[in-house]
Amino acid sequence: MNNLKVIFLAILVCASLVSSSCFREEIDKPDELIHANSNPLSLSHEDLTVRTFTGISSPRSITYDGVNLWVANMGMNTVTKISENGTILGVYRVGNSPKSLAFDGKDIWVANSGEGSVYKLNLEGELIGKYPIGGGYTAPTSLLYHQEHIWVASSWGDTVGKLDLEGKTVNTTRIPGLHPAPWALETDGESVWLASLHQSVVQELGKSTEILDTYPVGLEPETSWESGGKGPVDLVHDGTNLWIATNWRHVVSKMNSEGEVVGEYSVGRWPMAVAYDGATIWVASYLDAEVVRLDLNGNKIGTFVTGRSPIAIESIAGSIWIANFGDNSLTKITS
Repeated sequence: MNNLKVIFLAILVCASLVSSSCFREEIDKPDELIHANSNPLSLSHEDLTVRTFTGISSPRSITYDGVNLWVANMGMNTVTKISENGTILGVYRVGNSPKSLAFDGKDIWVANSGEGSVYKLNLEGELIGKYPIGGGYTAPTSLLYHQEHIWVASSWGDTVGKLDLEGKTVNTTRIPGLHPAPWALETDGESVWLASLHQSVVQELGKSTEILDTYPVGLEPETSWESGGKGPVDLVHDGTNLWIATNWRHVVSKMNSEGEVVGEYSVGRWPMAVAYDGATIWVASYLDAEVVRLDLNGNKIGTFVTGRSPIAIESIAGSIWIANFGDNSLTKITS
């Protein structure tokens, strides 16, 4: 087994075990809309500032409530609330191995990948709901707020489900393939898109979570479909196209609304997360401890050093935030 396989298997084991006042008027908007309203960062390196905040244990996911950031601490079974200047405002107990977060305009939702549950917290960090996902160990890996519902991708349960805001499951669709299959969710404003890691495909989902279309992505030419942790791991929509990070090939693919891959661009080693700041694409490279910045034509326009093992990246309030899983820190890049 080569080193890349060993490293990624370690990540999967961990998954199983372990702001400004101007936004207050937008507090009822979900995280995806708040992020979309962020101002793009300056294209000049000289105009950007990189800061690091330590003391955030095993950060795995980040979201934003319009005022403060929330970080899922996978190894500690907690969620941390911090201000935009990096001040820790609270640490709150959640379920086993929290891996993904979403904001619905009012509350914070937490996917606990070490069990089959999603929790709901209010903005004071109080637990106000626990909701089972499937039966037994289903390992929810990704959450998305979309059209008044919470969408949940469960990697061991091999499903995508949709919850109402009271936590009731209203739709569930079985996703073909074995663990890890459903891995990351994104929306273009209408459809929901799923990166299915096990099968190296992206699937477009309808309103009832049904699969509308399936598109291969991240495969070598004339290579059979990959399995077991090699494939697309994250995706983001830029208003026109999807950008999809494929870990083992060290590339980001650009896919149009018809599911056609119209570009493929080399980035750092083992990309694990991708974000859009309103003008450019940012990619976190897990093995290189850096983020790569691309224009919308796929040209590399910048590289920035982060902490070890950057595993999540978000565009928030005119800044880029990166969760560095390997050294318990967050990196903030801002104009």
